[in-house]
Amino acid sequence: MKKRRVIIIFGFSGSGKSSLANLIAKKYKLRVVHPSGILRDIYEKKKIDISNTRSNNGFWENEKGIGLLRGRLKKEKPLDLISDKILLKEVRKGNVVIDSWNLPWISKEGIKIYLKADLNVRAKRVSKRNKMSYKKVKKIISNKDEDTYKLFKKLYDINIKKDLQVFDLIINTYNLNKTQVFQLLCDYLKFNL
Repeated sequence: MKKRRVIIIFGFSGSGKSSLANLIAKKYKLRVVHPSGILRDIYEKKKIDISNTRSNNGFWENEKGIGLLRGRLKKEKPLDLISDKILLKEVRKGNVVIDSWNLPWISKEGIKIYLKADLNVRAKRVSKRNKMSYKKVKKIISNKDEDTYKLFKKLYDINIKKDLQVFDLIINTYNLNKTQVFQLLCDYLKFNL
């Protein structure tokens, strides 16, 4: 039986997980799935095209995205549960890279990578990507980190800030550019994929 190749990349906003997922998918000829696009499609009542999901292009840092996240926290059964079922199905299919906030904890399969970056570095990256002020972005993503932590604590009783034993590899991206992070991950995957 052919091995199902699954790579799950976690990191807080601005860690580079979507960019890295795209690079890895291209190099290893894997499908790439961006949960942020699936969740947006579910909320916007759009048809989900799993072969063409969208990465976060600043949506979750704008007013509408922030409002949706806060609304997700208040719901007994947020639409994340539907999105998570879709993601777990994609994991079972294999040959996929997924950038996800909670999949490392809820999936038993996959090579799980954590892209670690401190808040200041992430805020600079998101500020540049979204063309927003650094100070504003830092506050937004700090709140987003906390709200997302609360959401997954409530839904799955997982602590995305501290429960790091699920990861096969943790890359501290603090002083690394995208190419260096990509190379480190490729070096790891050479022996583990």
